[in-house]
Amino acid sequence: MRIKSVAALGGLPPRIRVVMAANLISSVGTGLVQPFLVLYLTEVRGLPVGTATAVISVIAAASLAGSVAAGRLMDGRSARAAAGAAMTVAAAGTAGFALVTTAWGAVLAGLAYGLAYGAMVSVWNTVIALGAQGEHRATAFGLQFVGLNAGVGLGGVLGGVFASTADPDRFTLLYAGDGLSFLVAGVVLVLAIGRQQAPDPGAGAPAGPRGYRVVLRDRGLLQVLAFTVVLMVVGYGQLESSIPGLVAVEHMDPRTMAWAFVANTCCIVLIQFAAITRISRGGPARLLAGTAGSWALCWLLLLLTTTSARTGFATGLVVTALAVFAVGEALLSVALPTLVNNLADDAVRGRYNGAYSAAMSAGLVIGPLLGGGLLTGGPPWLLASVLGLGCVLCACCALLLGRRLPQARWAASGGAGDPRGAENRRQRSREPGPSEALQKMEAGGTR
Repeated sequence: MRIKSVAALGGLPPRIRVVMAANLISSVGTGLVQPFLVLYLTEVRGLPVGTATAVISVIAAASLAGSVAAGRLMDGRSARAAAGAAMTVAAAGTAGFALVTTAWGAVLAGLAYGLAYGAMVSVWNTVIALGAQGEHRATAFGLQFVGLNAGVGLGGVLGGVFASTADPDRFTLLYAGDGLSFLVAGVVLVLAIGRQQAPDPGAGAPAGPRGYRVVLRDRGLLQVLAFTVVLMVVGYGQLESSIPGLVAVEHMDPRTMAWAFVANTCCIVLIQFAAITRISRGGPARLLAGTAGSWALCWLLLLLTTTSARTGFATGLVVTALAVFAVGEALLSVALPTLVNNLADDAVRGRYNGAYSAAMSAGLVIGPLLGGGLLTGGPPWLLASVLGLGCVLCACCALLLGRRLPQARWAASGGAGDPRGAENRRQRSREPGPSEALQKMEAGGTR
């Protein structure tokens, strides 16, 4: 019996498979160091905890600017130029952490890495959307997320085996390895993109304002972006901040979060590996409502941990909660980027993805601030109650958003099961079809 996800991967264009391989390479490098940044800055470099956590905020804030800049660069020049710049700066930023000795050095390294991270999200989404059409687009986004988590998980295992706070040189090698992974992935990505010609504004771009004013005129996209910010605040923005904080406040074993993140990563990979084709056929409204619903269930389980007097039972609830959280992540990774790219024409696709990446970053900045305030300003159950209610409201808003947006723009590529939807939309917007878009990527010559 053939595994559906393997068959789906084989059905993607060769260019997209190479792009996903580049993403996997960089993800392994990221996993080498991602779990250890705060530990490294405090235990190895001797920086205060407040400074170390501030660096995390700097990375998230800088990614906002990186998202916007990359989106404009991809539309105005080429995806290849944006990809090369993002990967090079990311390599420099993460390698910079290996040389950190002062707080300002850590902030500068975080600033460079954050700018590059925001740009990379825009680049990955834009390149995949240009190279995959119809149902393949949703499948490609889902499989990319599988590769991302598999790579980070593998890198985390390797980093955990190699890292040691007693030997700073080991962390230096880990950050150097992360930087090298970005350079290798950058070369693979640039070669995969090829010489992409910037879309002709007269052929596919909407008439009227240029730059990001085009994005601001699209009310449908603005609704999606506002929804994205709120969903990030009540979900992803808490995953690595308030949820570990809740575990600490409840005085659980610190290893609880390690097991919980292992469960989370394994569930993401298993869910999408086994059901990627079914998820890709789902309507974005239902997928987003499912995301918010699963995250609401996660907060309910975490709420129960605040009322449990048994330590072992509470630990099991936390591990189960992050496994349930993974269900929402699997659905979200397909729904949101596919929806944003269905709203975009090729001539403005980079800016649409830049705006989407910026909205995610904004939620990741606001989320920890809100979660920290709830944890320090009230009893532990208040955090889970408020954010759980927020997730329930997001589920309702997702279904409402599905009814408010024009169906031709909401449905997957104009309706994954109805190829006439995409064709009608191309005729209305003069957007080049799939073959034309791929020809432009191979045509050569940047403006």
